[in-house]
Amino acid sequence: MSQVGKITRTEQKIMAAFWQLYSRKKIEKITVREIIELAACNRSTFYAHFSDMYDLLEKFEEQLLPDMAQPAVQKIIAKDDLSLSVEHRMALYQKYKVYYQLLLGPNGDPAFREKLTEFLDQMIKAHLGQKDGQTDFEIDFLVETTASLLLSALNFYFKRTDRPQATEIIGLLSSVLNQGVAQQLGWHISCKKYIKEN
Repeated sequence: MSQVGKITRTEQKIMAAFWQLYSRKKIEKITVREIIELAACNRSTFYAHFSDMYDLLEKFEEQLLPDMAQPAVQKIIAKDDLSLSVEHRMALYQKYKVYYQLLLGPNGDPAFREKLTEFLDQMIKAHLGQKDGQTDFEIDFLVETTASLLLSALNFYFKRTDRPQATEIIGLLSSVLNQGVAQQLGWHISCKKYIKEN
């Protein structure tokens, strides 16, 4: 599971025990005693690696986040169009499905969504050059909107019981990104200016 830095075998055992509990109940209901019993270690060992339960969650989530320095991520960034192969997306989905499904869901950690959004922001920005007349605000808006759309689509996919194959949702998402929501819905959206008279 390690993506950011290396974790010890003891940390892996503690994280695995934590996940068993976290997948069944909220973090505030989990005790250190439950974790050390499942991990077969003592309290001092737990605190040698983690300051508290929230530090454990933070470090657990770090292992699930892609690293901008990873060769696989750099390969994606090196492409001209930011298009990921279906195989790559499927691999990520299969690898992290059980974790993302919970962490991005209603009983998950809102901070994890922010972390993933920040990663996607960085990856998208790595492809962008500022166009003439485009402000920093406009660029940030487009990047944040795109990253949010990607995560919303992922979350939507996870929570549906009637979900199609991952390749189908990827195709639908690609169409929305390439052609826009309005075109997919058959809408024509216009922006009217209203001048308020003093």
